[in-house]
Amino acid sequence: MSNQAINGLDLLSMIDNGAKQLGSNVDRINALNVFPVPDGDTGTNMQMTIDGGALEGSRIKEENIGYMAKMISRAMVMSARGNSGVILSQFFKGISLSLENKHIANVLDIAKAFKSGTERAYSVVSNPTEGTILTVMREAGENAYKIVNKDTSLEDYLAQYIKYANESLENTPNLLPVLKKAGVIDSGGAGFVLVIEGMLKALRGEVIEYEIKPNAVNNINVSGFNADSELSYGYCTEFVLQLQNSKVNPNSFDLNIITEFLNSIGNSVVSFKDDDIIKAHVHTFEPGLVLTECRKYGEFLTIKIENMNVQHSENTTDEVELEHKKYAVVAVGNGEGITNIFKEMNVDVVVSGGQTMNTSTQDFIAAFDKINADNIFVYPNNGNIIMAAKQAKEAYNKSNIIVIPSKTIAEGYSAISMLNFDSDDLDEIIEEQNEIVKNVSTLEVTYSVRDTNLNGIDVKKGDYICIYNHELIASNPDRLLAVKEAINNIPDFTDKQVMLIICGKDVNMDECNSIVEYATSINSYIEAYPVEGNQDI
Repeated sequence: MSNQAINGLDLLSMIDNGAKQLGSNVDRINALNVFPVPDGDTGTNMQMTIDGGALEGSRIKEENIGYMAKMISRAMVMSARGNSGVILSQFFKGISLSLENKHIANVLDIAKAFKSGTERAYSVVSNPTEGTILTVMREAGENAYKIVNKDTSLEDYLAQYIKYANESLENTPNLLPVLKKAGVIDSGGAGFVLVIEGMLKALRGEVIEYEIKPNAVNNINVSGFNADSELSYGYCTEFVLQLQNSKVNPNSFDLNIITEFLNSIGNSVVSFKDDDIIKAHVHTFEPGLVLTECRKYGEFLTIKIENMNVQHSENTTDEVELEHKKYAVVAVGNGEGITNIFKEMNVDVVVSGGQTMNTSTQDFIAAFDKINADNIFVYPNNGNIIMAAKQAKEAYNKSNIIVIPSKTIAEGYSAISMLNFDSDDLDEIIEEQNEIVKNVSTLEVTYSVRDTNLNGIDVKKGDYICIYNHELIASNPDRLLAVKEAINNIPDFTDKQVMLIICGKDVNMDECNSIVEYATSINSYIEAYPVEGNQDI
């Protein structure tokens, strides 16, 4: 690999090695995770994000670095999970924008691209917190850029970038008090440094021994369609089309040409255009016509055609035709009980996800594709999923997407339970929903992945921790005692009126009932009742 200029295949090797460097150290990054809570998923979120880009790049045999960077970053954006994952995906999106229209990139091009990546990453965070991955990106990029001259090699630049990144990383505890109290550096920043270190190792010819595994592919249920079956539902047909200069002008191509054609031969049409790429979905009995027509404008990057009778026999809701409606709801939840509760509340699609298993941008887009509505209200129900939901909103144009920033299941449950479309005033509905979310208090019970000290509370690895409105208020090896201690530490508990207890899959109802008894012994006016959520955490 040249030390002065690189092409698309070189960039792929570097990003692939960066993904492997992160993947082989993901447990260490998860163990560092204390901000905003010690939930141990930052490394996993970043790994799943960059793996998506590396796997997509490995399918492309293209030396053009601008094209390669674009396709890798797109895959990362769709795979992005958690705040750190979204930030990482946007860093590489900024790099791709800077390298656009370049066949190869020299050292100055890469240095500018890294700065562009930082600017892009900052742009998607409404209130950037210094002392995080963003700070590491910014300070490393600014300082390393200053050393670039006509004699600087790419290896020199990356080595300096890593040097400044590590200096910034070591300083994160001085910028973020929660890190200093816990005696750790920022986990997202540490994961980012690993990625860049892996990229430098690739440049030096050192390949990391680690296997990047693609997502598992669902097995086909062949019993759903046999020799005597009649095709009654048609085919779910999806594709990604690369518009070709030899066929059309990609920049000015009108998406309506394809959209109107798909509507003429099918239904459930979803389509959007991203630069010179078109992604589309249709239910049709004539998938061959789709392929023939759309090849007039470009060539397919991916095609998926599935028999919907088979899907229907498996009782999936993935491709069921939904009646058009003005308003629809998508909510994130984990656990059979929570899923059933949301469905009983008329949530159209419940997306699997939550703490330590964050929903990706693509997961949200797939949910939107299942709905035929003018306006879709989205409830992420986890602070680490909101950014992915907003990123999906930006990528989707068939419906008006409204992200209600619910950070917990309790916030989402309360908001959805009071969701009322009777006024038909969208701004008024959104304002009411945001106000409801603000007025909900949430006590979350999970476990710590490391020893730490937060808010003056000593926490040991494996302790049950109670987080009230996003702040740690109790820790105890005994789960029930931890919850009771937390209730005692809620300053205005005697003023509360309703207490919903969502019980996880390893919690018996006797334990939940004992919490009800304890709560009512302190506040005799509170209406406390448990429900079986069956969630993992």
